[in-house]
Amino acid sequence: MALLVILGIGLITYLVLLSIYRLYFHPLSHIPGPKLAAITHGYEFYHNIIRGGLFIWELERLHEVYGPIIRINPREVHIKDPDYYDDIYASSARKREKDPILVAQFGLEGSGFSAIDQETHHQRRAPVAKFFSKRAIENQEHLIRDSLDKLVGHFQEACRVHTVVSLDAAFAALTSDVIYQYAYGFNPNNLDKEGFNAKVRDGINGLFQLAHLLYFFPILQTLMNVMPLPLLQVLNPPAFALASQKKELYERGAAALEKANSKPGSGTLIDTLAAPSMPEHMRSAHRLMNEGFALVIGGTETTARSLALGAWHLFTREDIRNKLREELKQVMPTPDSQPTWNDLEKLPYMSGVISESLRLSTGIANRSSRVAPTEALVYKDYTIPPGIPVSETNYFTLMDPEIFPDPHAFDPERWIRAAAKGQRLDRYLVNFSKGSRMCVGLNLAYAELFLVIATIVRRFDIELYETPKSNIDFARDFGTPYPDKGNFSVRALITGVVSE
Repeated sequence: MALLVILGIGLITYLVLLSIYRLYFHPLSHIPGPKLAAITHGYEFYHNIIRGGLFIWELERLHEVYGPIIRINPREVHIKDPDYYDDIYASSARKREKDPILVAQFGLEGSGFSAIDQETHHQRRAPVAKFFSKRAIENQEHLIRDSLDKLVGHFQEACRVHTVVSLDAAFAALTSDVIYQYAYGFNPNNLDKEGFNAKVRDGINGLFQLAHLLYFFPILQTLMNVMPLPLLQVLNPPAFALASQKKELYERGAAALEKANSKPGSGTLIDTLAAPSMPEHMRSAHRLMNEGFALVIGGTETTARSLALGAWHLFTREDIRNKLREELKQVMPTPDSQPTWNDLEKLPYMSGVISESLRLSTGIANRSSRVAPTEALVYKDYTIPPGIPVSETNYFTLMDPEIFPDPHAFDPERWIRAAAKGQRLDRYLVNFSKGSRMCVGLNLAYAELFLVIATIVRRFDIELYETPKSNIDFARDFGTPYPDKGNFSVRALITGVVSE
C-alpha cells in the first residue's frame, strides 16, 4: 500500500513538473494558445475522439481568440494565414520533413507517403513522379476515356430503367479503376460490379473514420495488419475490405518482383518499382504493397468527392449547368464528341467549374504538419525553433473570405473575374498541398475532373435524388470532410440523354 502511495505521489509530482515545464520553459512557451493545449494532447483528443472530428472547428475558434498563430498541443504550432502557406510547405530548396507522428498514423512503411526526411522522400518519389507528369498523363488519357465510356453506358441504362445512381460511388469506381490500370496494368472493373463495388469504398471510409484514433494509437494499425482476415471480416467488414485489397497488392508486388528478375517489365509503374535497377532495399513486396496502397487511396476518394460535389452544384444550379454546356459545345459540337484534357483546359468557364469543385471539396481535411529540421521559422514577431511541427489547414485557406468572397458559394466566374484583374487565385487552391511534398497525382486528378465533368454535363440531364446539401457539407474532419451524420453521398436520377 505504501508503495502505491509513493508511486502515486511520484506520478503527480512528475505531471506537475512536466506541466510547469511545458507552460513556462518549453521552446514554444511564447506561442499564444490555451494553457490546457500546451500541457496535454488530451485537448485535441477530446475534440477529435470524444466529440468526433470537431477539433478543426475548435482551431477556428482558437484563432479568433488568440490570433493567426497558436500552440495547439505541447509540441505543435498551427498558423492561419494563406500568405504564409508557402513557407511551411516549401520547395526542396528549404528542407522540410514530415512529422513522425503523422507518418505512424497509417503504417505505410517504405512508401513515399511515410518518408520523413527529404532525401528519403526524394528517392522514393522520383521513380513514381515521372509516371504522373502532365505529358505522361496525356499519353495515357485513353485509360480515363475507357472507364468514362463504361460510366456513360451505365448512365444510359439508368436513364432507360429509371434507377437511382449513387454518383459518389460511381465516381469512386471510375477513379479506382483508372489508378489500378495506370499503376498495375490491370482493371478491377469496379464500374461493372454491383453497386460499383461500394464495399471497397466503404473500407476507405472506414479507414478515414479511424484516422484520429490511429493518430493517438498507431499500434491499432499494426494490430489490424496482423489480424487474420476471417476474424477481421467478423469484427470490422470495411477494414476487411481494405485488408483484402492490401493482400492483393502484396501478391501483385511479389509477382512483379519475380517477373522483373527474369524478364523486362511491361512499363507499368509497378514494373518500374520492381526493376533490378532500383536500390535493393526498395525492392520488397511489402514496400511495393504500401506504395501501391498509398496511390490507390490517394487516387480514389478525394477526386471522386470533388466530382460528386461538383455534380451536386451543377445539377442544382440550372444557370451554371446551361452556361457550361454552351461553352462545352466549342470543343464538343455533338454530345458524344471526345475532347482531350488539353482542349477542355482552354475553356475559362469549365476551368472555373473545376476550380470551384476542388475548392469546396477541400481534399484532405486535417492538418498535415511539416518540420523545418535546421531552419528557425519566423512568423510576424514569433520565432519557431527548428524541429517543431508546424501546420496550416487547407480548409481555412480555401474558405478565406478575403481571398474568396462569399466562400461557400459555388461561383465559377470568380476565377474569370480574378484573372481579368491579374489576380492568381490558383496560388490559394491548396487541395494538393504545395512544395516538395505536393501530391504526386494532381495531374491525373485534373485530367479525370475535366473529362468526367465535361462528359456528364454535355451528355446527360440529371436530377438529384434525396440528396440535401447536408449530405455534402463539411461538418466533421475524419481525414477528409464528412457531413454531420453518415458518409458523404450524392444520389441522382438520369432523367435524359442529350441529343444535340
